[in-house]
Parts: sequence; structure tokens; C-alpha cells
Amino acid sequence: MTLSFEKVAILGATGPTGRTLATELRQRGGAVRTVARHMAGLEAAFPEAETEKVGGDALDLDSLRAAVDGCDCVVDCIGLPADRMEDHPKTARNIAAAIAGTGARCLQVSSYWCYVPIVALPVSEIHPREGGPPWAQLRREPEDILREAGAAIVHLPDFFGPHVHTSTLQTPLRDAVAGKPMNWIGGAEVERDYIYVPDAMRIVADLMTREGAYGEDWIVPGSGPISAARVATILSGILGRTVKIRTAGPLVLRVVSLFNRDLRGFMQLVPTYVKPIRFDGAKLEGLIGATVRTPYEHALAETVRSIAEAG
Repeated sequence: MTLSFEKVAILGATGPTGRTLATELRQRGGAVRTVARHMAGLEAAFPEAETEKVGGDALDLDSLRAAVDGCDCVVDCIGLPADRMEDHPKTARNIAAAIAGTGARCLQVSSYWCYVPIVALPVSEIHPREGGPPWAQLRREPEDILREAGAAIVHLPDFFGPHVHTSTLQTPLRDAVAGKPMNWIGGAEVERDYIYVPDAMRIVADLMTREGAYGEDWIVPGSGPISAARVATILSGILGRTVKIRTAGPLVLRVVSLFNRDLRGFMQLVPTYVKPIRFDGAKLEGLIGATVRTPYEHALAETVRSIAEAG
């Protein structure tokens, strides 16, 4: 069964997934309400008058209820910084409460961290979701809350692309654009899968319209496993100069983390990031059919251009 919505509320709309999803849905002719805590951020992200912008705090249930009132689908694109990861379960409880009894559908854009520690490849929806470091558990809990409320849960690989501030691929791309060696976690030949944000949000927009998506988990593979060495080769062609790589393993990162608060929190995931990873998209394609990805050569070129334009 195919669903259609009168208006979709996007929570965390100023982040990279929220901004890109809003653009995708508007291109499809859908009505979108963008929601974030700060109106100034919404105005900067969506300067066009035709995009509805509403201030709302997902940590405040009354504020959230008002922000999503009248919307028949709510998409959770909230991305929290390292020092606020513990707020994810709180926002999920409020979202579940805000849509309870309204008939509104819900979809959460999440990561693959709930499956950490990774014990089998490719990672599929039946991979164990137990154990692991605190951040894995803090992603798992809100997913469970919203799934029980009937939401579709979308698990993305690490992403990159326009509007992405930081990620394990985006940050090295910024290094390269700045003329520096790419700082890379793990070995240069380790292959990991990444997804270009416009590809991811195109698939999310497709999933939203499928009745069978709700109450289920969905893994979305990226453009395929790629190594730092291959990324450097592609970037060298794009930038017209040799891009070098500076790799760092767990021991080096642990020393650096003594002086970097964000990295200290991320250290719990480093054992996962120094290993290969790939994802199984069979369940996804069984619902929405074959899905297209932008080849890395084109996606990296567009990302480099966006980074350069942003300065």
C-alpha cells in the first residue's frame, strides 16, 4: 500500500539529513514543516518563504506537540553532539507521546551504531543489537521507543555530502580541500561503506510512502566499501594535486583524545572504525525495489565543491 501525506514535519531540520530531506520532499511536491529549536538556524537553512519554519524543542513535550500539530508524518532527523547523546531517549519518548492518538506516522533516521559490536558482515537487520559501548546503547534505546510507537527506523552508514559538518569521511574531505593530509581512522586499505546524503534521503522519502515500512528496521547500504587510499586517488583527480593520508590507529587516537574532548567520547567506537564494514540491503530492496547510488567519483566531487563554496 502506498501512503501520501498532507504535511510532513521534519525534526532537526537544520542538520544535514533534515535539510536534504526537506529539499527532496519539496521537489516531489510535498508540503513540509521544518522544525528546530532555534528560528535563526531555520531561517539560515531555509531562506525561501515557501518553506514553513516552526520553532520547537523535542526535549519539551508541549513545545514539540505544538510544533508537529496538524502534520500526518513526523521524521526524526535529530542529531545530537557527543556531550548530549544521553538526550536521544528523551527526545524519542517525547516524539512518541506527541504523535500518540493522532494517527500520524513516524520515521526515525538513525545510524548503524545500535548493531555495535559488529560480529558479522554484511550487517543486516537480524544482526544482534546487544552489548557494546554507551553510545551504541544510547542509539538503541530511542530506536526501540519509536519502533514500539509504530515508527520506521532507518539505519544509515556514515554519511557525507553537502551540509555535513563532520563525519569520519567528511572531516578528511575538509582536510584535503584545505590542502592538508587526510586524517584517517584506521588503515589506508581498510574498506568501509559510506552513503551520500542526497542518496540516503531519496531512499528515506521512498520508504515513507510504504505502509510496510512502519514498525520495522531498515538498513540502507551506501555506495559500496571504499578505502582511504581509493578516496585519496579520487580526490587527487578532482583537486588536481596529490592528496596524502595520515592514518591513526587506536593507540595514537587515545593519546590525541587526552587533548580533545569530542574524540574522548568517540574512542568507544574506534575499535569498530578500524575494521571493514558493509551492509545488506536485501530487505530494503524487497520493499521498494532496486535503489540507485551516486558513484563515489561524482558524490565526492559534489561534496568537495560544497566544502569549497562554504569556505
